Amino acid sequence: MSEIINVSIEDAKKTVYFIANLTQMQGNRPMRGALNSKGDYMGGIFDRWINIIPESVIFNKILLPKIAGGHKVEVITDYYDYDPKTVNIAPDVIGISIDNKAVPFVKFNDEWVPVENMPQIEIKTFKKNQKMVSLRNQNYDDKYLVLAETDFRVDYLVPLFKEELFSDDVYCQLSMNDKDFIVSNSKGLITQAPKVDLSRKDLGTISLLRVTTAKNFMDNAIKCESGVSVEYIKSISERKTNINGRIGLLKDYCSKQESGLFRFNENWYDKIDSDNISYRNDRKVRTLDFYTNNIDAIEILKINKGSISIRSLENCIFENCELKENTIYDVKIDCLERGPNGEEYFISKTSLPYLINSQDELLKKMADIIEKYK
Repeated sequence: MSEIINVSIEDAKKTVYFIANLTQMQGNRPMRGALNSKGDYMGGIFDRWINIIPESVIFNKILLPKIAGGHKVEVITDYYDYDPKTVNIAPDVIGISIDNKAVPFVKFNDEWVPVENMPQIEIKTFKKNQKMVSLRNQNYDDKYLVLAETDFRVDYLVPLFKEELFSDDVYCQLSMNDKDFIVSNSKGLITQAPKVDLSRKDLGTISLLRVTTAKNFMDNAIKCESGVSVEYIKSISERKTNINGRIGLLKDYCSKQESGLFRFNENWYDKIDSDNISYRNDRKVRTLDFYTNNIDAIEILKINKGSISIRSLENCIFENCELKENTIYDVKIDCLERGPNGEEYFISKTSLPYLINSQDELLKKMADIIEKYK
C-alpha cells in the first residue's frame, strides 16, 4: 500500500518562492536544467517545476518522522542556481537538518561531490494518470531511488492566490446581461460562469510508491536506446462478443524474470512484426513487462492495431485486473513515441511493487546519521 499525504499551502511555500525566483532570474538566459526555453511565462514554469514539492514532503512528512526519535529532522533540498551541464547535477536530497544543524550528503567543490558514507538519493515524481515511470541514468547506479506519485488539483494554483482576486465584487463584473446577447437558450447550451470555489485549501496529494535503488530499477526496466519507442498496457476490459481464431498461449511469448514479472521474448516481437498482423509500420518498439499469477491460464486470440485480445482459461490476475474463467478481454496497448533523445529506462507503474524495497535500508542509514550527529 502506498503512503499518501495531503499537500498544504505551507508545504508549497518554499517551492513557490523558488519557482518565482527562477522565473525572475530567467530574463534573457536559458533556465537551468531541462528548461531551455526563454519563452515560458510563469504558469508554464510552474507546471514544469511543481513536482519538486515531493522532495521535501515525502521525507519530512512520511519517512523522517519514523526515525526522528524526538529530534527535529528535515530534508535539505537543492535550491542553488547553477548550470548542471557544467557542474553535474546534485542529488535531490543534498543533506538533512538535525535540530537546525546541517549534515551534508554532498558538497560543492567546483562540482558536486558525494560525502563519504552518506546516502545519495534521487526522487522521481510522476502524475497519477501516467501509466509508466522512467529514468535516465545520470550516474545514478549507486543511488537510492524514491518513487512518488502526485495527484494535484487541476486548479492547484487557486489556494496560492489572494482571496480578494475572487471577491464578490469581481464576480459581479463577470455577470453577463443575457438580454443583450441571448435571443434563445431553449436547449440550455449557454450559462453564466459560476463562482470560484475557495473551500478547498490543499493542493492535492502525494503518494510514496516505492523506495528502491536506481540499479534495481534499471535492472528490471526496459531499456530503450535513442530512437526506440516503448509500448505499455493502457487498459484491460471484458469483451462482450466472441472472437474466432487463436494465436497461442501467452507463456510461449514471454519469459519470467527474477522479479516475478514477465518479459516479452523474441517470439512476441517476431509475431507482431510479421506481415499479416503488423501494426508498428517497422518502427523500433519495445513492450513493457507485466505481471500475472498464472501465465498458463492466458491465451492470445488476436493482435490488432493498438490492442490484443486474450482469453482466460481459469480465474487469474493479469496486471491489476482479475480475469474470470473462460472470458475474453481486450487489452489496449499504447505507444510512447521516442525520437533521438538518448537512452531511457521504462517500467509500468503496476510493476513497482515487484522492485526491491529499500526503504528500511535507507531509513537505517539515516537513523544512524541522526544518532551520530544529533
